[in-house]
Amino acid sequence: MSVIVQCISSILIATTVSMKVNWRMGLVAWAVKPCHFIGGMVQAKSAKGFSSDSAVAHSELVSLASESTMNIKTVAAFCYETQILEKAKLYLTRPLRKGRAESIKYGIIQGISLCVWNVAHAVALWYTTVLVDKNQASFEDGIRSYQIFSLTVPSITELWTLIPTVLSAIGILKPVFQSLDRCTEIVPDMPDNASTESIKGEIEFQNVQFRYPSRPEVLVLNNFSLQIEAGVKMAIVGPSGAGKSSILALLLRFYDVNEGKVLIDSKDIRDYNLRKLRAQIGLVQQEPLLFSCSIRNNIRYGSEKASESEIIEVSREANIHEFISNLPNGYDTVLGEKGSQLSGGQKQRIAIARALLKRPAIMLLDEATSALDTESERAVVNALESMKLNNYGGTKMTQITVAHRLSTVINSDTIVVMDKGKLVEKGSHSTLMAELDSVYSRLVRLQSVE
Repeated sequence: MSVIVQCISSILIATTVSMKVNWRMGLVAWAVKPCHFIGGMVQAKSAKGFSSDSAVAHSELVSLASESTMNIKTVAAFCYETQILEKAKLYLTRPLRKGRAESIKYGIIQGISLCVWNVAHAVALWYTTVLVDKNQASFEDGIRSYQIFSLTVPSITELWTLIPTVLSAIGILKPVFQSLDRCTEIVPDMPDNASTESIKGEIEFQNVQFRYPSRPEVLVLNNFSLQIEAGVKMAIVGPSGAGKSSILALLLRFYDVNEGKVLIDSKDIRDYNLRKLRAQIGLVQQEPLLFSCSIRNNIRYGSEKASESEIIEVSREANIHEFISNLPNGYDTVLGEKGSQLSGGQKQRIAIARALLKRPAIMLLDEATSALDTESERAVVNALESMKLNNYGGTKMTQITVAHRLSTVINSDTIVVMDKGKLVEKGSHSTLMAELDSVYSRLVRLQSVE
């Protein structure tokens, strides 16, 4: 912006001085100046179109290179390097053809704009000779006025080079402003309740129908109803695509239901302040995301105000304190990107400790052990079994577990079996196993769980 202001100031000052030296030449300078601007604008617009078209044409190649680099081990393991290079050559064919055509078009436009530029110069020089012949200007004043006018040409050229940058910036900002102007359907701070509204953990789904916004044609939950008492350990099982994880997403209000209601403590979830509600819900996912910082800070992510004693306490509950203490730097050990320094079970237990630090009224466990080996799974299950299921108010924590490995949910108070977005069975492990033809008993037999 400073260079643009400098160029515009240079043009205005030079034109003013030129008119003072000889006003006739000053008027000529203003008369031919649009030729320079028109030529520059045509050139800038063509350059912007050429650049953007090139970027779009190479987008497939960039995507291929990025994907192949990120998955280089898989590419090498399947000896797929040659195929990747062939694909890259194929993706370059269309940009090559398009680039040649655009180059010819750009060259023609460039020639036209330079022609307009030189015509403007010729007119100014010709009119200088006319004024001298008619004795309306001296030779010295004519040359001075023309030279002062000529000094604006570099400024105009500089503006030409900056215009594509400005246009490019506007093009980049357009989708950003579209995102900023988009109306948020789920507002996290509404309604604005001044005091923290504590929840007990009683949950109820009433005739819920739900479709993901990206897949409106697929009905995920179909007239789903379920009541969960506060303080119970409930497991949700069923085949893939049954809608198990969608239940947790609705409880965290990542989405709103299409029909029906989700109630917490007999109050519609949409009537809660979302930030304060989520502060009382703990979540442990199948792939725990840890940050590239110390173990202490990763656990403290659950509560920034937590003391050292509270961090150690939840680490003991998650059965990870002994492992951390044996590390050279203890809780100050830096985990690396995405916790790369730890095994799957260790990362999972740190994620459990982080969730426990919130002392939530509701604990959500989404496939917390499905990606672990037997030993790590046993450690995580022991951590879940031994953790203190009490929040700060002394109320028992409601625990909802989504699992494919049925060995992790045998000790749950209630097991809910889902299929195709509906609740098909409900009861304890022994009750469901007593029915030999039940969906749950078939799943157990398939996994050879005794």
